[in-house]
Amino acid sequence: MAKTAEELGLKRTSWVPEHWTEKEIDVWKSVDTHWDLLINKKVDEFIKYIHPDMIGFGHEAPTPVDHPWLYKWVGFWTKTTNIAIAEIRPIQMKFHAPDLVILQYIIYTVEVNTEGGKRVVRRYTMTWKKNPQMGIWQVIGSHNNLMDETLKG
Repeated sequence: MAKTAEELGLKRTSWVPEHWTEKEIDVWKSVDTHWDLLINKKVDEFIKYIHPDMIGFGHEAPTPVDHPWLYKWVGFWTKTTNIAIAEIRPIQMKFHAPDLVILQYIIYTVEVNTEGGKRVVRRYTMTWKKNPQMGIWQVIGSHNNLMDETLKG
C-alpha cells in the first residue's frame, strides 16, 4: 500500500500519486521542502535548492531570471508577504536522465501583504538536477506563470 503525503513527511503537499516510485518521491520531497523553506522565510536554506547555473522565466520578470536575481527578489518577497496556507499538486514528472527530471505542478496559496489577502495560483514547469554532494535535487531550469484565477482577483 502506498504511503500518504503525511506519512512521507511532506509539509506542503496533501496528495501524491500512488504509483510513484521511491525516486519520484525523493524528487518531490525536494520540491516540498523547497517551498516549505520559502514559505517559512528561510531564504538562505531555500536557495540551496537552486542550482548556481539556474535559468528561467518567472511571472514577475520580463527577462530571464538567474540565481542572483532569484535570491534578491525572493528575499524581498519573503519580507513583504506572508503565506497563510499553501498546497502543491503534482501534474507530471518525467526523467530524462538518472539525475535530470522535468516536473510540472501547481501551487495554490493564500498570500497576505500590505495590499491585503489574495488567493494565488501558479503553474510551474521546472527542471531539477540531482546534486549528489548535497543529497538533494536542485532547480536548474524554471518557467512559471500566474493562472487566470489569480489574475481575475
